[in-house]
Amino acid sequence: MIVRLGLQLPVLTARYLAVMAADLPTLVLLLAQAPLIGLLCQRIWLEVETDTPSLWFVLVLASVWFGCINACREIVKERPIVERERLFGLSMPAYVLSKLSVLGGIALLQVILLQAAVEWRISLRGAYLLETLALWLAAVAGTGLGLVVSAVSARQERAVAAVPLLLLPQILLSRFTVPESSFEGGLGWARGLLPVYHGFHVFELAADSELLIGPLLWSLFVLLLESVILALLCAALLLRRQESPR
Repeated sequence: MIVRLGLQLPVLTARYLAVMAADLPTLVLLLAQAPLIGLLCQRIWLEVETDTPSLWFVLVLASVWFGCINACREIVKERPIVERERLFGLSMPAYVLSKLSVLGGIALLQVILLQAAVEWRISLRGAYLLETLALWLAAVAGTGLGLVVSAVSARQERAVAAVPLLLLPQILLSRFTVPESSFEGGLGWARGLLPVYHGFHVFELAADSELLIGPLLWSLFVLLLESVILALLCAALLLRRQESPR
């Protein structure tokens, strides 16, 4: 399986890049939303003349949104092709990784544009590249969520409609909605699974004068781990769908 993955991954990635490049208007639209959101955030937070935790939260939430919305239709729209190519030995892990790698590259461009638009007028506390990394890993985790939704959806419209359901818990289980003292037991455990929480936590730690390396690395690791787990889950769902009787 590993050999087949290694052989197919470069081919599938190159093919997906060609497909994305051929649909240039959609690609431009995906990239353009990042600086537009960044400029909107900049305009709003200039009124308070500083970066605040609420701005960090919005930036991380926007990054997860980029990943989810980029990925949510990318498998379901190709389902007939995937089902046909599976009969000829298509590797599901290679297929999912090709999606994740290309969409991860797009997400990196988006978070760079988002952060640059904000930092054009507002200087965020913390190390610039560290915050870029946090935004990107949050976006990649969001990409994993979008791919899972795409794998289980029967139609593109349903996949897009599911994206708000993925983002709403990220807002509801934030300290801006629920007091910090309420996050105990199951509620705290649930919050610990959310990409926005860990991305925001990196911003909090990066802004602290005493940088805590351990918790910082842990939040970055969790974001990376979530991306890997979601990619594996997506591949498993596709394999199960292919093997299930019609």
